[in-house]
Amino acid sequence: MAIRNSAKAIVINHGKILLNRCTSRFGEYYALPGGGQNPGETLQEAVQRELLEETGYRVKPLRLSGIYESVADRTGTEDGCLCHKIYFIFVCRLMDPHPARPTEHDKFQIGLDWVDLQKIRAGNLFPHAIRDNLTALLNTEDAIYIGSEKERI
Repeated sequence: MAIRNSAKAIVINHGKILLNRCTSRFGEYYALPGGGQNPGETLQEAVQRELLEETGYRVKPLRLSGIYESVADRTGTEDGCLCHKIYFIFVCRLMDPHPARPTEHDKFQIGLDWVDLQKIRAGNLFPHAIRDNLTALLNTEDAIYIGSEKERI
């Protein structure tokens, strides 16, 4: 089983957070934009590349705000794997409010929304550990470990 690093971004602009709108067999939900780190790429380079690909926005990572991990046993499914991801969550600054055209989407991504920060706690932001710790991720100067999830599918 390989461990996959994923660089995610928290981008705030005028009181709204940039989120990917996604759908799966569980219904619609939101996720932070970002994705997998490529070999030879720093986490900061990964978050910049992924944001540009998925959203069209250029960002500057300001600081690592949190770490979260997920282990999912999918050995009995079509994927047939044990998947272990470590999410490195960066607070990023929007460099240009006018996005380019996105070139790639996440597997479950169906759109992109700027969501009011006041409404996100009641919203369906996945994983819930990010939603439940969003205030701390934004307001704590040190990176925090926000937990792990182990699921059997």
